[in-house]
Amino acid sequence: MATMDKAPRASRSAWARRAKRTRHKHPGWGAIALATLLSGTTVHAEYPEKPVRAIVPFAAGAGADIASRFMAEKLSAMWGKGVVVENQVGANSIIGAQQVARAPADGYTLLVPNDTTLAANPWLYARLPYAPLKDFAPIALIGETPFVLVASPRLPARSVKELVELARARPGAINFGSSGLASAQHLPMEMLMHSAHIKLTHVPYKSASDAAVGVVSDQIQVMFAGVSAVLPFLQSGRLVPLAVSTAGRLAVLPQVPTIAESGYPGFRYGAWLGFVAPAGTPAAIVNKINADVNSVLRRPETRQRLTELGFLPAAPATPDAFRTFISDETERYGTLIRAAGIEQTR
Repeated sequence: MATMDKAPRASRSAWARRAKRTRHKHPGWGAIALATLLSGTTVHAEYPEKPVRAIVPFAAGAGADIASRFMAEKLSAMWGKGVVVENQVGANSIIGAQQVARAPADGYTLLVPNDTTLAANPWLYARLPYAPLKDFAPIALIGETPFVLVASPRLPARSVKELVELARARPGAINFGSSGLASAQHLPMEMLMHSAHIKLTHVPYKSASDAAVGVVSDQIQVMFAGVSAVLPFLQSGRLVPLAVSTAGRLAVLPQVPTIAESGYPGFRYGAWLGFVAPAGTPAAIVNKINADVNSVLRRPETRQRLTELGFLPAAPATPDAFRTFISDETERYGTLIRAAGIEQTR
């Protein structure tokens, strides 16, 4: 991660000694030197001085989009500058991520990636046009989008057990949707199929929102969806909740059992979301955004509202902690993807 200071840290003390020896010869030089030395710590004090772009590599209306826009609204109010959310959809979030990786490292273009963008894609694409921990500066974890296994009301299944029985009776006949290969909707279904020894047919859509509409219209029968994205469909009865993917039941869907409760102990899945910037973004800017995101996440009203939206807010943490988290998640996803037998795209 780049530093703001022009002089290397190791040489500053020597630099200061030379300044002390020469200031008596040049009365005005000391003031100039002091201003120069301090400029590195003050140049970003007023960030942001203009609107900030937040690139969300998912479709509008997706769970990640809903949480991203909520956070953008709170940061806009805090900063007095607009945080403009732009949806750059395509190629399993690669298009948006690549755009930010190539953006100026000045803190005015941010990416709101999920686990697929940073942890799964490295295992899926041999020629991924970005390296998650090389091309981005991790800033802050926002939280997790819990998933719910939903079914079309026309499917004669009202529980995971009934879905498994149908799938075993008709291998491959039941279709499930996602936003693409090894996407946040695809992986948990692969996990369930592996655990239950069943076979469903994968139907990838352009976006998770399109896939959800596919289930509502009975074009496909089931999918794992972000709770926040499908909550209106669940409330209206246009989708049937079979189970949630979290370790415990959700406050927003208290009547819906977990998959672990439904006969598959240890099953847990959720798509996390965070802020990153282009690599080389000054540490002062990264730390300021981190502090402000954490400030928003500490507010009880924020946590309550995110929970109501079907989102699980993260505990505040440092950029370094987020970097370690991404690294650990990358290894975990490698294990999941290999176990599911998903081949890398070349």
